[in-house]
Amino acid sequence: MKLKSAQLGQHLQRYGLAPIYLLTGDEPLQLNECADTLRTFARQQGFSERIVLTVEVGFDWNNLIQYANNLSLFASKRLLEVHLNNKLPGNEGSQVLITYVNHLSPQNLLLIIAQKLDTNQQKTKWFTTVDNQGIIIPITTLEGSLLATWITQRLSQSSLQATVEAINIIAERCQGHLLAAAQEIEKLSLLYGASTIDTAQVLEVVADSARFELFAWIDTVLKGEVQQSIRQLAGLRGEGVEPVLITWILNREIRQLCQITYALRQDHLPQQQVFKTYQVWQSRQETVLKAISRYPQSRIWQQFLTKIVKIEQIVKGSAVGNPWDELQRLSLQIAGKNLFNLSP
Repeated sequence: MKLKSAQLGQHLQRYGLAPIYLLTGDEPLQLNECADTLRTFARQQGFSERIVLTVEVGFDWNNLIQYANNLSLFASKRLLEVHLNNKLPGNEGSQVLITYVNHLSPQNLLLIIAQKLDTNQQKTKWFTTVDNQGIIIPITTLEGSLLATWITQRLSQSSLQATVEAINIIAERCQGHLLAAAQEIEKLSLLYGASTIDTAQVLEVVADSARFELFAWIDTVLKGEVQQSIRQLAGLRGEGVEPVLITWILNREIRQLCQITYALRQDHLPQQQVFKTYQVWQSRQETVLKAISRYPQSRIWQQFLTKIVKIEQIVKGSAVGNPWDELQRLSLQIAGKNLFNLSP
C-alpha cells in the first residue's frame, strides 16, 4: 500500500511495522527523515542490528538473502537497508526481492531507499510485489500551498509562528529545497525564540545566507565561467554550506539538463516547448542554452549524473574521497574545462 510521508509516524503508532518499506523520491530531507523515523521505531521494537547494502557496480544481490537467513549471535532482529541510489534492481535484483518477499521472516525488516520511480518502473513485478506486502512512501517535491503548509508546520515544531508574507519569502528563497528551508527556520528559532516572525526578520536572516549563493554558483557553472565558479564554490565552503545540499541541487539541475537535451536532440521537440515543459523561465534560458550548447548530447549529462551520484555516496560515507574536491572537478568539467574523458 502507499502512504504519504506525513502519515508515517501516526501509521506506525497505530499499526506497527510492516515487513517491508520502500521510500522513493528525489527530495533528500523528507527521505532522510522518513528513514530515521523508521529506524528509531524499529529499534524500539527490538531491531537492534542494522545492515546497509549499497547497490553499485558489481553488487551481489544474493547478499540480501544471506543476511536475511543468517541472524547475528548478538541480535534477534535485524533491519536490512538496501540503498538503490541512482540504480534499478535489474533482473537479478528483481528476482531476489521477489524471493525475499515470498519468504518473509518476522526477524527481519527491509527498508529500500530509491530514486523517484516513473510509471513504467512502478508496473514492474518487484515493485508490485513490494506494494502488495509492504508500504511504499513516495517522496514528492513540495510546491505552492503544500510547501507553505510544510514551512508552517516546521515553524510550529520550533515554537515559531510567521506571517503569510514571511512564509512566502522563505518558500521563494528556498525554491522547494526543504533542507535549506529547515536550516533557515532553525536559525530563526535560535535568534528569536518562541515568537511570531515577520517579513523584516526573515529578510534579515536570509539576506546574508550563503546558501542562496548556491543558485548563483550553479548558474556560473552552466555559463562556463570557470574562475568565477572556483571562487564561488570556495565561498560556499567557507560559509559552511553543507555538501549534501550542493549535491542535491546539482543532481536536480543535471538531471533536468539531461532530459532537456534528450527532448531537443532525440525527440526533436521545439525549444520553447521544451523550456515550457521543464519550467525554464525567460530569465534562465540564456544560461541553460550555454550549457546545452557546450554539451548537446544527453549521454554527456548522464555521465555527469553518474559522477554526482558518486559524490553523494562520498557525502553519505559509503564511498571514499573528498566531496569538495570532487565537486570542484565536476563543476569545472560542466563549465567546459576538460578534466575527464567523456564519451562522444
